[in-house]
Amino acid sequence: MNKTTSISAYNNKQHGHKSQLQDRNDANNHQLIKQYIDTVLQTHDVNSQSKTSNKLITLGQLGLSDGHELLLLQAALQHKNQSLSCQQQYRVHLIVLTTNPINKQHLKQTWTQQGLLAPSHPLFAYTNALLKTELAAIKGCQRLTLNNTKLIIDVYCVKPLEQLKLIATPATQSVEHWLALAHTCQTESLDHYFNPAVLWQCGRLSSNNASVYIAAEESANIIAANKQLQHCGFVTHNKHTNNEDEIAIAERKALTQHIKQQFAYNPIAHCINNDQPIAIIGGGIAAASLALSLAQRGKSSIIYCKDNQLGQGASGNKQGAVYPLLTPENGQLSQFFQQAFLFSRRQVQSLVDDGFHIGHQWCGVLHTGFDERSETRLTKIINGQQWPQEIATAVTAQQASDIARVTIDKSGFYYPLGGWVCPFEFAQAAISKAQTLANVKVVYNSQINRIESGPQGWQLFSNNPTLAIATHQQLVVASGAQLTDYAQTKQLQISGFRGQVSHIPAQGELAQLSTVICANGYLTPQHNQVHCVGASYVKDPTHLDFCPQEQHENSLKMKQSFPNSNWPNDIDVSNNDARVGVRMVSRDHFPVMGCATDVEALFDRYAVQQQSKNKPSEWQHYWQTTPAPIYDGLYVLGGLGSRGLSSGPLVAECLAANLCGELSPLNLELQALLSPNRMWLRKLLKGKALM
Repeated sequence: MNKTTSISAYNNKQHGHKSQLQDRNDANNHQLIKQYIDTVLQTHDVNSQSKTSNKLITLGQLGLSDGHELLLLQAALQHKNQSLSCQQQYRVHLIVLTTNPINKQHLKQTWTQQGLLAPSHPLFAYTNALLKTELAAIKGCQRLTLNNTKLIIDVYCVKPLEQLKLIATPATQSVEHWLALAHTCQTESLDHYFNPAVLWQCGRLSSNNASVYIAAEESANIIAANKQLQHCGFVTHNKHTNNEDEIAIAERKALTQHIKQQFAYNPIAHCINNDQPIAIIGGGIAAASLALSLAQRGKSSIIYCKDNQLGQGASGNKQGAVYPLLTPENGQLSQFFQQAFLFSRRQVQSLVDDGFHIGHQWCGVLHTGFDERSETRLTKIINGQQWPQEIATAVTAQQASDIARVTIDKSGFYYPLGGWVCPFEFAQAAISKAQTLANVKVVYNSQINRIESGPQGWQLFSNNPTLAIATHQQLVVASGAQLTDYAQTKQLQISGFRGQVSHIPAQGELAQLSTVICANGYLTPQHNQVHCVGASYVKDPTHLDFCPQEQHENSLKMKQSFPNSNWPNDIDVSNNDARVGVRMVSRDHFPVMGCATDVEALFDRYAVQQQSKNKPSEWQHYWQTTPAPIYDGLYVLGGLGSRGLSSGPLVAECLAANLCGELSPLNLELQALLSPNRMWLRKLLKGKALM
C-alpha cells in the first residue's frame, strides 16, 4: 500500500460526505482528525521495513486549535504500542506551528467546557499528562515528551515563517505527513500558513513525497491553498499521483543548502549511524541529561565518572533553584532560558511521575532587589515586556509576603512555575531511567586525565599515561569543573567560580518559608529540616576547603536584602555545615554545547589572514561561509554556571538530537550562541582582531 495514495483516497472519501468543518470544536472535526491519525499510523505500519527496531514517524501540523488533536494522537499512539515490545514500539515526533500562543489555563478552560476533564472521559488520562507539561505562551520551541518518551511534540508559537527559517534541517529525519487544521484556511489566517515562503520551508523539512491534508470543507480558500501546496511539491488530498516533483525537490535542496551556508561557521555534530555507544566524561546534570536524551532515542552510552557516585561535583548540592533568567529586552538569552527552564521542569516531573525519587518542590521563586542598583535592574525587567503570567508576574510587598509566608517588605517578581530540585538525585534518576531505555553503563572512580585522537577514535587515559583504558568513536566532555582539563578544551573561554552553600536548620519564622527567595543570594524552603542559603562567588579558586568567611557572608545575605524583617535573624550558620563546588561560567551566560573547537587550527587560519593582502571584507566572508575547524568526534557540554538545573537538560537534548540526526529543540541562532567557538567567531565575523 502506498502511503500517500492511501491517505489521499481516504481524504477524498471523507470530503464526499462530511458536512461543515468550520467550527474547530465540532465533534465531526475531531472524528475526522482521529481517522486521519489512525490512517497515518496504519499506513506507516504497512510500509515500515523494520519490525525489530524503534520506528520514528514525523508529522507536522499547521495551527493549534483546542489541543484535542494532541490528545487524539496520544491515545492512538498508546493504543498502537500496547501490543508491541519496547524495541518494536513506534516513536512519533510532531511539529506544531501556530500563530496563537496557548497555555495551560486556556487548555484547561476549553477542556472543562468540553467535558474532557471528567475522570470518566476516555481521553482524561491524556489531558492530565498534557496539562502537566505546563505549556506557556512564549516564543520559541516548547518540547513536550509524552507517552513514556515515545511521543515528542514541538510547539512553535508566533509567526510560522519566523520559526521555520531557523530550524536546522535534520540529517535523517523528515516530516512525512502534514495536517492543516480548519482555521488555518480562514481568510485572516491563510497567508500566515499557506504563503509560498512558509510552504517552501515546510518542504525543506519534509520527505520528497510528503502529503498534506487540510481538515476543512472545500472552499475557494482550500483550492488556493492546495495550488500553493502542489507548487511546492506536496501531495494533497485531491492529487492522486505519487510522482515526485523533481523541480520542487531541487528547490527544497537549494533552500536547505542556503540555510546551511548561512550558519556554515557553526559546525553541527555529525549524525551517528552506527551502534557504537557514545562516551561521556562526567557525572553531573549535563552528563546524566545527555545519557537520558540519547537513551530516549535508543542510543547507548558509557559514562566515565571520577567519583564513586553521580552528582558529586557542582551537582552535589542539596537544593538548587529552578527559574528562568529574564532580561528587559527579552532577547535570545532570555528566550533560551524560558525554553530551557520549562523543559527542565518537564524532565524532572516526568521522572517523578515514573516513580523515581527526586527531592523537589514547585513552590515558585520570588525575586526581589536588595539594593538600589538591583532594584532598578529588576524594575526594568518587570516593565520591559508583557510577560506571560505563567513565566513571571509582578507582586506587591503584601503579595510577596503572602507567597513566602514570611514578611517581605518590598515588591518583586514571582516565577510561579519555578522552585527547587535536588541536583544529584535528579542526575541519579536520569541515569536510572536511561538504563531502562537503552544500554547505559556508568564506570565509577574513573578519572580521565588525558584524551587523544587515534585511528580508531578517541583514546581515554586514566592512571597509566601510556595505556588507554578505552577508545570511542564519539566522545562528549561534560565534566563540569574539569571541562578545560584537556589539551583539546583548555582554551574554552569559560571560567570556574567557587560557590559555598550553607546548610542551616529550620527554626523560628524561617521554618515557615514556602518559596525560594532570590535577592542577595538565594534561600530555599526547608527540606528535611534544612534550608540552603548562598552562595559565594569566587573566580578561579585556589582551594575547595570550607571557608569561615564565606559562611559568615552567607548568613548576612538575607539580612542585607530584608533589613526590616525579623526572620533573617533565624538564619544560623554556626554549625559550619556547608558544601563547596565550582561552577563553570561563560561571559555571555550561555552554556557551551557542540563540536569541540580546534583552536590551534583556527589561529593558524587567522595568522594566514593577517599576513595576506586580502581585504577585511573578504576574510569576513570567509569566516561567515566556512565551517570553523573542529576535532572530529569530540564534543563539549557544560558551562552551565549557577543555573545548571534550568539549562542543562535542554542543551543536552539539543546535542542528543544533533548526534542522532533528529530535529533540534533549539534553532540555528541559539545553537550558534551555544557553540564552543562563539567567542572567537564573534570577532572574526565582524572583522575584528582576535588578540
